[in-house]
Amino acid sequence: MNPFSLFAAALWRLGYFIDSKTRLAPKKNTNFITPLLGIGSLLAGGAGKTPYTAFLAQRLKLRGLSVAILCKNTGDENLWFAKKGFEVFTGNRFELCKKLDGKFNVLISDDGLEDSRLSHAFWVCLTWGERAESLRDIIPHGNCRSLWKDHPEIACIKKCAMEWESTAKAADIIFSMGLPANANGEILPKNSEIAAIAGIARSQRFFFGLQRNYHIAKKIDCPDHFNVQKKVEYALKLDLPVVITEKNAVRLPERLIENKMLFVCGVEVNSRDYYIFKSDE
Repeated sequence: MNPFSLFAAALWRLGYFIDSKTRLAPKKNTNFITPLLGIGSLLAGGAGKTPYTAFLAQRLKLRGLSVAILCKNTGDENLWFAKKGFEVFTGNRFELCKKLDGKFNVLISDDGLEDSRLSHAFWVCLTWGERAESLRDIIPHGNCRSLWKDHPEIACIKKCAMEWESTAKAADIIFSMGLPANANGEILPKNSEIAAIAGIARSQRFFFGLQRNYHIAKKIDCPDHFNVQKKVEYALKLDLPVVITEKNAVRLPERLIENKMLFVCGVEVNSRDYYIFKSDE
């Protein structure tokens, strides 16, 4: 056990506790007309909240409901939602709830589980089997931002898995990777030798998924929310097809997106949403 990372986890835990009792403490006398559906996770990124939020938003829109998505202005999630054609608003989620109240049928918060001001939300928590029970599970020692005991407000827990994982049979939400395609809609032939770039959390899932169909000759792993433009420009000089995530692609200029050697890989969601979509099942 690394005592330094455990000490850092204790400091994170202390900061979380102070923040939840001050800046993010519940507000009195706040009544909202518009229901808020919150999509959260205890994991520090990589739980699939963004694609699942889009999945739910699309299902609700198909029912004729007007939907707005609330998220942080990180430079990729908000752009990704907008590219998908959703109404998206960034910034302080609590203030956005007040601003948009009564203007949409449903609001969906992409993340924000730690914000206790959103006390009116119906919280769905995506889980990948993380423990989240002690300091050993808190970042940077572990991979969680908070613990299960911190969130009595969670109304629904959804077990998640990638389609190739053994846990997929028992999962509520199954994520899969689409075949990479370029701007012309051309699918990258299977067994191609490629350069793969990811600037997302839990990037190893992306690389592992690609390795099921392709040979990765060059792997470039970047931090979450990283602008991969320079990495893409470098990789395109290797004379290999370059594969990136759909989330990372939204920040690239058109001249790179239109390059026929750049292929974008999207995420697909298969979910059993009985608690909302009973009439569909």
